[in-house]
Amino acid sequence: MKNKTLPYIYNQSHRVKIGDYLVCQNKILQNHPLHQHDFYEFEYIVEGEGIHLVNDRSYPIEKGDLLFITPMDFHGFETQNIKTITWHFFAKDMSPEIAFLLSNLKADVIKNVNEKSVNDFKYLLEIFNAKGDYAALQLKNLIELIIVDLFECKAKNVDDNVLGDGISQAIGYININFRDEITLDTISQRFHISPSYFSREFKKRTGVCFSDYLADKRFDYAKKLLKNGNRVIDACYESGFSGVRNFTRRFKALYGITPTEYTKQQNNS
Repeated sequence: MKNKTLPYIYNQSHRVKIGDYLVCQNKILQNHPLHQHDFYEFEYIVEGEGIHLVNDRSYPIEKGDLLFITPMDFHGFETQNIKTITWHFFAKDMSPEIAFLLSNLKADVIKNVNEKSVNDFKYLLEIFNAKGDYAALQLKNLIELIIVDLFECKAKNVDDNVLGDGISQAIGYININFRDEITLDTISQRFHISPSYFSREFKKRTGVCFSDYLADKRFDYAKKLLKNGNRVIDACYESGFSGVRNFTRRFKALYGITPTEYTKQQNNS
């Protein structure tokens, strides 16, 4: 089962969310290990400096930086004094074009964030704390504007032709929701595309068939979980696989070792 709770490092259990949105001010006062969550996250560094850990890499961060983390990423901190404005949201709550854009973005550290965006971050916090009748809609609209501002070049590629293309929308949907139960039939019904047409066009776009593409997404994610110390059974089900035996068999066929052996190998490297 996916973890929809807030990461423990934020200690924000006393705060009430608005729908699936959360905007808050945080103090990160000690090192925090890698962790993962299934929402998107932005963290604007208001004060302090340190190291941001993302998967296998580390990035120096300081006041004025903006951290972007996707549901595919593990991240943590090496710091003793950072204050942030942090907000969490799910792609499902965004408009189709923004959800599609998000599905193609990777974790990033954005330097020299412009003043307009910083003011928008502060306004997000004001909206959330005010908790008015239309707060959820206001948060959605402002988050979408911020995303477009921050990723303007990539957003320009998300035009009406892409949005009208059911295959592209379906690929974006799979990229975000690969851990859920997804079949050709569910894709066909959701995007009003015949299974045969989707299969044919999907392979043209990606170079692989639908089932292999979905499996690749799940195995890549499972390897991250295993590398981060998760048990094989947890990595299996959290990644979207339905049974440990089949997961182990397919994992060994792909990588030449079992998930358990992979974990040991990572621990010894």
